[in-house]
Amino acid sequence: MERFVLKRVLIVFLFTLPMFSILLSTTIAFIPNHPELIASYSISSPIIDGYLNGTEWGDATGYKVNLTGPTEIETWLYFKHNSTHIYIGLVVLTYLSNTLDQFAIMFDEGDDGSYGSGSRDYNLVSNQEDIKKCLDDNTITDGYYKDVSFYIPAGEVDFVAECVHENDHFTAEWEIEYWEGLGWVDDHWECEFAIPFVGNDGGAVDLSDLNCTMMDTVGIKIQYFTQPGANNYFYPAENQYQIFTYANLSFSPPPFPAIESCNITGAKKDNFDPGETVYVNGSNYSPSTIYDFYIVNDVTTWTNGLPIPARVPDTAITVSSDALGIIPPTAVWADPQTLGEYDLIVDVNGNGLYDVDIDALDDNDIEVTAGFIIPEFSSILLLFIVATAASVILLKKRKLLSRL
Repeated sequence: MERFVLKRVLIVFLFTLPMFSILLSTTIAFIPNHPELIASYSISSPIIDGYLNGTEWGDATGYKVNLTGPTEIETWLYFKHNSTHIYIGLVVLTYLSNTLDQFAIMFDEGDDGSYGSGSRDYNLVSNQEDIKKCLDDNTITDGYYKDVSFYIPAGEVDFVAECVHENDHFTAEWEIEYWEGLGWVDDHWECEFAIPFVGNDGGAVDLSDLNCTMMDTVGIKIQYFTQPGANNYFYPAENQYQIFTYANLSFSPPPFPAIESCNITGAKKDNFDPGETVYVNGSNYSPSTIYDFYIVNDVTTWTNGLPIPARVPDTAITVSSDALGIIPPTAVWADPQTLGEYDLIVDVNGNGLYDVDIDALDDNDIEVTAGFIIPEFSSILLLFIVATAASVILLKKRKLLSRL
């Protein structure tokens, strides 16, 4: 009986295996293959004037793609962000362009809330997906997907854009053509967009906001409408309603802030003599910002959420970044007389706790776990001891020679 049942199970399995294989291959065939685009992190924001140049866009992630329509148009795309805004630059290389052309950027958001938020969901959802348009006269319109099409309401513009049709046939060092190594190009369009993540446009939250953060991945499609001929060109190919054909746009995280003990010139220094001023420097901070700062007795193991210990007396309580997010060499402990092992911490979010990957920490540089030390035997004292010992040896030699 058991053999009979096993035989029937085996027959059923062998019969259904080809059908399962066909179903599996069909399912795999429908998984879309999306271009993966990355917006690099930068604290340098471009001037949105419709003119791309290397100084403003040299730190962006660049792509050379084709806008697809009746023909293909070579286009350069540039992406970067500063954690509050996405910056998108386009250079559309076509001599057929003219002053009736238009540009639009569509986004596929997620479905985490009534306005949509989070990473893309591959669905056209009413009151959710966004469209940002820049018209031929630089009128900009802002809208979202509603019912069966993209809808442009009045008074909900929350981004900035500028598009310029260039026909000067002139390249200088500040222009993007020069930056990319071209000596001359035909008439072409240059477009710049500054699109805020939700909550960063300075206005009320509305349906036209791009409801995502730099932690998300959104779908994106570029549309170029050109006259004469009323033709549409897209990247990636297919129209704005083909949600599965949108590219994926993700965002590089900002580099973690760093803090380091140093000398007055900024050279790394982990060993200070009593009375020698302790300096620090750092990078990857928000521009022109004051941060809570601590010098504390060495903590063997820093764990996430650990309350920051009390500061060492007579040490700095804040440090400041410059316009580039850099903390220049800054005196934080003048005339230290207390020997010991110490750690440095910048409380970036100011909550009094150590937060991994948020706060800057200088430890584990010296003496197993310390960021810097003021040793019991300073270099000056050591030099004095060596000099004294050498003098004693030399004196003994002289006495010995005088006896011979």
